[in-house]
Amino acid sequence: MKRLHLGAFEINGVNLTSQGLWAHPDNQTIRYNDLDYWIEIARILEGAGFDFLFFADSYGYPSIGGETPAVAFEQAAEIPKNDPMLLIPALAAATSTLSFAVTTSTTFEAPYANARRFATLDHLTRGRIAWNVVTTTSTVVSDLFGHDRFIPHDERYAIAEEYLQLSYQLFEGSWEDDAVVADKSARVYAHPQKVHRVSHDGAYFSSAGYFNSTPSPQRTPVIFQAGASKAGLAFAARNAEVVFLQGADSGKLRAQVDQLRALAADEGRDPRSITAIAGLSTVVGDSVENAEQKLADYLSYVDADAMRVYFAQMTGVDLTALHPETELSTLTTEQSRTQLTAHRGRTAAEAFADYVGRGGMRDLVLMGTGADIAESMLQLAEETDLDGFNITPYVSPSSYLEFAEHVSPHLRAAGAIEEAPAPATLRSRLSGSDRVPSVHPAARYRSVEVAR
Repeated sequence: MKRLHLGAFEINGVNLTSQGLWAHPDNQTIRYNDLDYWIEIARILEGAGFDFLFFADSYGYPSIGGETPAVAFEQAAEIPKNDPMLLIPALAAATSTLSFAVTTSTTFEAPYANARRFATLDHLTRGRIAWNVVTTTSTVVSDLFGHDRFIPHDERYAIAEEYLQLSYQLFEGSWEDDAVVADKSARVYAHPQKVHRVSHDGAYFSSAGYFNSTPSPQRTPVIFQAGASKAGLAFAARNAEVVFLQGADSGKLRAQVDQLRALAADEGRDPRSITAIAGLSTVVGDSVENAEQKLADYLSYVDADAMRVYFAQMTGVDLTALHPETELSTLTTEQSRTQLTAHRGRTAAEAFADYVGRGGMRDLVLMGTGADIAESMLQLAEETDLDGFNITPYVSPSSYLEFAEHVSPHLRAAGAIEEAPAPATLRSRLSGSDRVPSVHPAARYRSVEVAR
């Protein structure tokens, strides 16, 4: 039986993807400021056999024509939200096998500071940390950070490529594995000759000096990425270890998985070294009909106007401002292209109705008994060559509790998830090794000798 890797998709805020669902009686996301809430979720996920808790994040919030619509505040559409990175040490202390993926942007974060934070988190979590690399931006975020230039889509990936090369040098190339000895009797903490300066002077970034975080369990955090554009897929094929894919049926997902693995092979990487994950939402009921009723109840809380401004924030496209018959395949954007790609072939009216009707970014939705859902997940993994799923809840923590009680036992019985996994680094759980493989671009910096 193929081993499935399970993640949970979250933000440190009020709404996830279904704007307005925060008001449902079973939804406790208004507790997002409460650390106990997040600890409860982390422990549920760990008990249910999940590999990681994934936090999406951005600094942005809805703005259309330079104004933030009132509905964004009324329905908490992407505002407010907190920094999820600050949750990780507490959640790691409350768990032993659950890992954590957190999003940071290569457009707005300084590479050295970002690398230092991830190295620190890798130490504190004992190697249970991943970095979800994003390049997306918006006029709102550019204004917040005082950037006077909106960076085009493909250039952001060129920036991200250099950003990662510098980050890899810091993670892998500054401290040798045996540099730290912490020998009190000899009064030597680290061998000076085994600590090297990093020097980088590129088109977008420059850095010179020592990395002041010692080697962590994984050194380079596990690299997560999601991007449907040509530039995004090429970037993933070169760098990513976990890639999120989107598709509403097995045929579309299989095509994406095959394309991704072929691109990885072209980059000289083992196609199987990339863990392909698809988004999935589940609704557990006594029957399919009962689950459908629950889903209808959830979706009755979705606010269509809040969904409109949420879509516009991500893509730069206000669907309701377009002629209803406008085909989305004719549109271009310098912001995130993933959602436009997901609705290729639809008109603006069709895309908006589908987007609201699904409750946002939810391509795969499985409903029925726990046994039904587990069987469908296994069948999808077989048909698509997917390695796992990132579960997006409708209501939290109820959706996770239902999954833990009704779906996980069937997956365990089938041998798809481990019964009682031992503590390990995230990379080891995914690939069997704590460190990036020799063909990964980060590995080339292990043996680089830089003048001290």
